[in-house]
Amino acid sequence: MEFKITELAKEKLLEYKEKNVPIKIKITGYSWCGATIGIVSEKQLENEQIHHAEGIDFILSEDLEGAAKGMSIDYNSGLFKKGFEVIPILS
Repeated sequence: MEFKITELAKEKLLEYKEKNVPIKIKITGYSWCGATIGIVSEKQLENEQIHHAEGIDFILSEDLEGAAKGMSIDYNSGLFKKGFEVIPILS
């Protein structure tokens, strides 16, 4: 699986790693335009795979495994939107 991680997102993710916080990518909700993918702090379930990218271990939820070629991860720090933004890479 391919991961494209911006520098700011990598910095924030490495902070999680230093604190031994598990980093899981999963569907966090649904809206009129489809599923929302996000990063949460949850332990790995038995049927979930770990992917390694840029020194970071990502747990990928089973429902996302094989659904995309990869994930693009950014971190927003704006006034109206703050946090990780995860977008699937489909082709």
